[in-house]
Amino acid sequence: MKINDIVERLEEVRSDAEDRTVDTEEGILVDQIEEVEKRLIEFGNALGGDVSDVTDLPFTEEATKDKMPEPLYVRHDQEMLNQITSWLLQGQHIGLVSPYGTGKSSFREIVLRDLSTHDDFIITAVRNASETTPRQLYQTILRAAFDAGYELNTDDYWQTRDGIPWATEEARRAVEEIAEKVLEDDALLYLLIDEIEVLPEELLSPIQVAGDSGIRLFLMGTLEGKERVGDLRNTLNSRLRYYEGIEPFSPTDVDEYVARSLAYFRGESYEGQSQQLFTKAAIKDIHEETEGVPREVRIECRELFTRAAFVWYRTGQPIDRIQVTPQLRHKRFGMEY
Repeated sequence: MKINDIVERLEEVRSDAEDRTVDTEEGILVDQIEEVEKRLIEFGNALGGDVSDVTDLPFTEEATKDKMPEPLYVRHDQEMLNQITSWLLQGQHIGLVSPYGTGKSSFREIVLRDLSTHDDFIITAVRNASETTPRQLYQTILRAAFDAGYELNTDDYWQTRDGIPWATEEARRAVEEIAEKVLEDDALLYLLIDEIEVLPEELLSPIQVAGDSGIRLFLMGTLEGKERVGDLRNTLNSRLRYYEGIEPFSPTDVDEYVARSLAYFRGESYEGQSQQLFTKAAIKDIHEETEGVPREVRIECRELFTRAAFVWYRTGQPIDRIQVTPQLRHKRFGMEY
């Protein structure tokens, strides 16, 4: 594109901006949100996506979302995957501890999805341990067993609701009964609990009861969480086989993450193909800026992707001429200039 063409394009953008500011009924911020959203969606579609909402764009995936593409995370740490898989097959109680942002939540979703399709495993999770009561923990285990086809003889319990004993002590006894039935079938029922660093002390005893009954435990959190569990209930801590520290992304991993994310965004399978949007220098810069922490990598990629959309909109250049470079981080951008 020639310089004169770019200048004309910038004049058009300024003119559009002036027209929008003549009569803004909904307010500046709302107007800006709508405009930025529109341009980001246009940029995504120009890159080959099928975008109707900004959450469809690359680098917006969240671990708790069903559409999160599993291959984007943790596959880079093969040692961790091998060890955790080995412990799962052995029926060990497992602890996975690593700093925030390193991929535990993503791995949690992978574990839940993959084991739920495996005939030898029953998997369930406590997602908000800080607000879970002992009875709710027992209920979580029982519901997973019920969904897998196991039943309680409710006549043996004083009062039940939806098949689950109402009294906490009876719910505990029901877990012991169910665990015995699961073990008789040579199956493994895993209870996954995230963020053990905020576990209420009152849950530690029920968790140990579940583990002692034959329910397999899979606890996840930070190193501080491991130490806290050990300080409060070392008998529980000693049952766990801990893996410490998910590896951060290397520069090569960052490049693969970007390529996989863009391929997924376009609805393509990833076959090791390279990507052209982010330059090698940008990949290196992202790695240095984030130290390879997966969550930080995703956020940084999302920010640079947004800035590239601004450049594309402002200059009117062909989409194949747009590239993410390290310089994008250090420039000030606005949709109107």
